[in-house]
Amino acid sequence: MQIALRSWTFGFVATAVLAGCGTQAVPVVNLNDSDPLLAENGDASELLPLLAVPGPDDGKSKAKNGKVTQTAAKSGPRLLPKGLLGKRDAQADPAAEETPVRKEAEKGTPEWLLNEIQRVRLMPLPQESKVTESEDEDEEDQPLTPAQEKKFAQEIEKTRAIRRERNQQIIKLAEECLQKTSRNPEQEPLFCAAVHQLLDARLQLALQGDAASIDSLYEAEKVFFERNPKSESASEAALTLVNLTHGNAVRYGSKEPRWLKEFSKRAQVYASRFPEELPRSVPLLMAAGRSCENAGQLEEAQSCFGLLSTKFKETPQGQQAEGILRRMQLKGQELDLSAPGIDGNDIVVKSMKGKMVLIVFWASNAQPFVQQLPQILEVTAKYKKYCTVVGVNIDSDEKAVEAFVENHHLDWQQVFFPSRTQRGWNSPVAAYYGVNTLPTMWLLDPNGIVAETNLDAANLEAKLREVYTPFVKKK
Repeated sequence: MQIALRSWTFGFVATAVLAGCGTQAVPVVNLNDSDPLLAENGDASELLPLLAVPGPDDGKSKAKNGKVTQTAAKSGPRLLPKGLLGKRDAQADPAAEETPVRKEAEKGTPEWLLNEIQRVRLMPLPQESKVTESEDEDEEDQPLTPAQEKKFAQEIEKTRAIRRERNQQIIKLAEECLQKTSRNPEQEPLFCAAVHQLLDARLQLALQGDAASIDSLYEAEKVFFERNPKSESASEAALTLVNLTHGNAVRYGSKEPRWLKEFSKRAQVYASRFPEELPRSVPLLMAAGRSCENAGQLEEAQSCFGLLSTKFKETPQGQQAEGILRRMQLKGQELDLSAPGIDGNDIVVKSMKGKMVLIVFWASNAQPFVQQLPQILEVTAKYKKYCTVVGVNIDSDEKAVEAFVENHHLDWQQVFFPSRTQRGWNSPVAAYYGVNTLPTMWLLDPNGIVAETNLDAANLEAKLREVYTPFVKKK
């Protein structure tokens, strides 16, 4: 962290006799557990919360058949909409955010400094030159020439350099404002506004890989929490770290798992310290847990789901987390599954001992399942002598299920609840085990013990052979 930041932060912490920024009232929000991501089998980044940061390409244009296209050049970095993260109660347009300053202020005053920050933020950026003068839409996907690619890259770097310079300006102005307001309780609103501007500028630099800004954000989180753990500044500093680690998890999580772990850690810290921020804490914990589970970071995932199920157990997500933990701890346990079948007869898995049992959660409109189905059918037909298949359907329409079963010649026993209120993602079986992706497949050994829960069409045959091998009688 830079020396300027240290000077004021440690100054006011040492004289921590001031009132904090104050906590905001808990927003009244009806939490909705209907999540379209539940039925998708996406990658870790797709299960992260929405956040305004550049996409995985970090602003680089996308390629088509190995070539940069004009459409990609014009689109620029992918921005995800702001939702869970960012300044609380901020408007969609940054220029519309309320700042407690006067229209006219004497130069050098906190009000003037905040106005200057706003002026810097609203300064227009240079207009990128048109890649092509043609208005023919068919030509927009034509590859750029090497000269056009070079020019486009230069313009991107020029824009980044301008943004970096302006963020540095904002940081200096914000630090000066903090120095002038930190010891005056009456100027606490101005202090909080400067904190927001400082954290936002640091975040933008940190997301560009600036190591000093990353360190500054971690130190600021510590300092503001020590100053007043219930203040808006402490909450926003902690949320900014969640923002930072999420952004890096989106871009680098597949190659650098440490960012997923850090995102999980920061989400847990935020939720633990600021439980009153329930509309943010709960979705963040769920997103971090799912992302870590999909990436194989099971210990981190269980920590997130564990916190959800204990600290926020009254929320729909807290109840769902209980089921997810139950599912994650299923391996090595006997599966006690008894449910109604679509033919009206009960399906009792315990009665199927002696053969392996493959449990398949599916829906007729789940494309990942439909895509894997041919291979699943091929493998299960090959091992029909050794393995029974039980489907757990997540559709709502019984006719759709019957048509799909007939069209694809599924001879599996199918769990399907007669009550419409227990269909779809309200299926008691899916809810009890926190199943949230399709297909989800479990393999039971001949003794009814869950042997595998991480299955897909690609590894199914190998796992069938692996699980059954110990049960083959030696001649």
